Amino acid sequence: MTRRTALKWLHWLAGAFILYFVLVEPDENTADPGGALSTHAGVGMLLGVVTFIWFVSYMKNGPVGRAGPKLPAWAKQVHFWMHRVLYIALPIMVLSGALTGMMAPYAIDAFGVVPLSLGIDIRWLHSLLEELHELAFDGLLIIIVVHILFHLWRQFVLRDNALRIILPIKLHKYLK
Repeated sequence: MTRRTALKWLHWLAGAFILYFVLVEPDENTADPGGALSTHAGVGMLLGVVTFIWFVSYMKNGPVGRAGPKLPAWAKQVHFWMHRVLYIALPIMVLSGALTGMMAPYAIDAFGVVPLSLGIDIRWLHSLLEELHELAFDGLLIIIVVHILFHLWRQFVLRDNALRIILPIKLHKYLK
């Protein structure tokens, strides 16, 4: 498997996990709030693994892609900074979630199996970390939306086939 193929998989896995967090909010699950929080923590751990692999690859080899030749100068700058911010914002969001879970004054077991909370009862710290995690997630979502819109603009307005890089080959026929 090439590095580009591996990073495609990581890209789509991270996207699926983040979509889960957008769609499922543990606080809103009245039927089984403990189970929802346990699943939230488990998916967060999986996202943490994906993020760790992706970030190590980035730190070791740099970004996998470059700005396309059709991009105007301003768009090359947007491309450069947007991807760097994503490479930094995603680990920050994951780390803030991990710290929130570790400092919870109650037991949190990822997928009901892996214990995360340290059992330290510092409620003000947990509340602060929870707020910081939500802010980090909201900021990450804004960056992701800008990222998606930028690449859709590249594909359908600039027509530089930007989505062919990240989509599986079987879906390329739909990009014409």
